[in-house]
Amino acid sequence: MKKLLLAGGSLLILATGASAADLPRAPVAAPIQPAPVMARVYDWTGFYVGGNIGWGWASASGTNTVGGFPGTISSRGDGFLGGVQAGYNWQSGNIVFGVETDIQATGGNGNFSGAAGPFVYGGDARSEYLGTIRGRLGFAADTWLFYVTGGAAYGENRISGTIAPGGGFSSRANYWTWTLGGGVETALWDNWTVKAEYLYVGKPSRVPVVPFTSSIAGDARAHVARIGVNYRF
Repeated sequence: MKKLLLAGGSLLILATGASAADLPRAPVAAPIQPAPVMARVYDWTGFYVGGNIGWGWASASGTNTVGGFPGTISSRGDGFLGGVQAGYNWQSGNIVFGVETDIQATGGNGNFSGAAGPFVYGGDARSEYLGTIRGRLGFAADTWLFYVTGGAAYGENRISGTIAPGGGFSSRANYWTWTLGGGVETALWDNWTVKAEYLYVGKPSRVPVVPFTSSIAGDARAHVARIGVNYRF
């Protein structure tokens, strides 16, 4: 009797195992994939301050009337410059709008010379400082910004020398003019950026003159190439 029960139990276990093998298996859940990490896009919007250093060069030539005699005058010079700047950017898509102002002391030195009738004159020419107030329009490629810039420029020029007949003299003039240029700026780390920039500075509204000058006309131009560093808030 026990043998029959054992045999029956074995057959029941085998039958149950066979039936379970025929049942469909539960689907295995696919592993959960982490969400893709989006690359951080640099945002140029905000206020910034910084400093700059560079090189400037200028030249001028024209005609003048000294003591009633028509004549000519010319000058040229170059030198280091350095100062500070501040500005604000607004970014919309890849387009960046901005305003910037800067002022720098200049070590530009040169010379001037000319003659009018019996008068002969010459000496040293110097730029005392240069400042600008400009707009900026740029294209941002993540951490790179390529831009054009333009606006107003102001400063002071000075000449000192001798006029014969006459003697020694010194003359200076504050001026306003326009400026146009472009540059490229890139982010370094955290809130720091570095830029390289070129500016063309137009004819000044006023120039220093030699004694006995009743009129002067001509053209003058200056160029500035500089690098700078900014901290963005």
